[in-house]
Amino acid sequence: MSLRLCLLLCAFLITSALTSSSWSQQRANQVALIIGNANYSDAGAPLPATVKDARALADEVRRDGFDVDLKENLNKNDMQRAIDSFTGKIGNGTAALFYFSGFGIQVARQTYLIPLNAQIWSEDDTKRDGINLDDVVAEMQRKGARVKIVIIDAARRNPFERRFRSSPAGLAALSAPQNTLAIYSAAPGALINDTTGDTSPFMTALIKEMRTPNITAEDMFNRTRMDVSRASNSEQIPWVASSLVEEFSFGGSDKVAAAPVPAPPPAPPPASSHSAQSAPSPQPPAPVQTPAQGQAPKRPADPSPNPGATAQRPPDGPRPSQPVPTKTEVGKNPGDMFRDCAECGEMVVIPAGTFTMGSGATYESPPHKVTIAKPFAIGRYEVTFDEWDRCVTDKGCKFKPDDRGSGRGSRPVDNVSWLDVKEFLSWLSSKTGKTYRLPSEAEWEYVARGGTTTAYWWGRDVGQGQANCKDCNSGNALQPMPVGSFKPNPFGVFDTAGNAAEWVEDCWNDSYRGAPQDGSAWTTGQCNWRVLRGGDYDSPAKLVASSSRFRYDNDVRYPANGFRVVRELQ
Repeated sequence: MSLRLCLLLCAFLITSALTSSSWSQQRANQVALIIGNANYSDAGAPLPATVKDARALADEVRRDGFDVDLKENLNKNDMQRAIDSFTGKIGNGTAALFYFSGFGIQVARQTYLIPLNAQIWSEDDTKRDGINLDDVVAEMQRKGARVKIVIIDAARRNPFERRFRSSPAGLAALSAPQNTLAIYSAAPGALINDTTGDTSPFMTALIKEMRTPNITAEDMFNRTRMDVSRASNSEQIPWVASSLVEEFSFGGSDKVAAAPVPAPPPAPPPASSHSAQSAPSPQPPAPVQTPAQGQAPKRPADPSPNPGATAQRPPDGPRPSQPVPTKTEVGKNPGDMFRDCAECGEMVVIPAGTFTMGSGATYESPPHKVTIAKPFAIGRYEVTFDEWDRCVTDKGCKFKPDDRGSGRGSRPVDNVSWLDVKEFLSWLSSKTGKTYRLPSEAEWEYVARGGTTTAYWWGRDVGQGQANCKDCNSGNALQPMPVGSFKPNPFGVFDTAGNAAEWVEDCWNDSYRGAPQDGSAWTTGQCNWRVLRGGDYDSPAKLVASSSRFRYDNDVRYPANGFRVVRELQ
């Protein structure tokens, strides 16, 4: 054998050994537990697609280098053993994926995944026999997982919940530690109908997007959400939540080497979620729950009941420091309140001024000065179901959203898309002869801050009883409340934190680099996504801060997404 041939053979053997070592290391650093439960004895018949979905996902993530443990039809002990084995493989730097398909139940704002042998007749039974999803994710975090991927398809009507509830509550939003990316097949609080096919529409869309090259996992989940929403005519909208602080891609980092700019977080949720959303998420956007039944407090007396009347801004809260009291349309000066018709929402005139927009947080940076050159008027309240229903009656709005049992009237209209809102604005402008539009993102934050510089217009901390959100300690059920249920901010504007997330005009951009500094809307960027501000009734405290922002698809209707209007002054 020649020396040249010997050298080539040695090089090949060394390269093969290194490649094998690298592949083994990658698999060791990517672990997955995939569970499909179908044969619930109390369900009457097996769930049609859960096991096949689990097998399809297991095949897909194996091809992406994950060490996969696929489990089917587990009782409580076997399910817990599988989870313990899975978390035992996690170490510092591991990418860990957890998937469950079967039945799930929400108790005390936490999701419990149901094993086959669960004997559930009450909430206490659910806690005893179910697997707490938040606990699973917390253990993944404790073991040092670098990235935590959570995929849950369990928002189904189940035979257990009917035994102790009059109506199903769906799943609860996940409490996601840092560097977690989660997707539910349906929004928190919502339910899906089971498919009769071999695989569910959710799994079909998820695997399709997993095979798309050069996208991040966050992009992949967001695209899955859009695919399912469009395929179901918005009847099923998956929920995405992200707290990722670094990129992750199925198939390894090489897969995203040439990827475009990463997608922003989902909404909430919000979602959420939505982001959710979210976003926060965007989240999530921010996490969103279908409201529980319950009676919310009545809206306080309207401070300006007479159409066309004007009144001075109430003295609640600190006085703004930046705004300049510039004169504007005759009879409408900064702080004045008015209506353009008897049925129109009440408006308040906002003064011109300069403020610092944003914060140092991801998607809210860099903080930058914005100057609002002239006064404008904005709705004192979020647009209500009453106002929207008048638009439907007048045939200005084609879509009539469901209030999902929380009540219509003076509650903020939600479950309307950005495109739906455009119809309302066109109708209102035609009805009044005035120019009504959505606020720009800068205008919205300027109003929400009310001349303050703290996280919330009332101070540094969310505190108690200042707004309607999950962490706001208002003593009310997690559902929309009548607009104006809490005191207004220094500009006399209500509910800029929580209650309903509010659409604004702007396209989504994942930072403020290049943002307009004159208060105008940012009309370039990812314009199939539009910005939402203020969080909603089920958002955590950080998502209702004045600077918090997230986004959602402009053509998707989502519970808790509403809006308020701006009227241009002449």
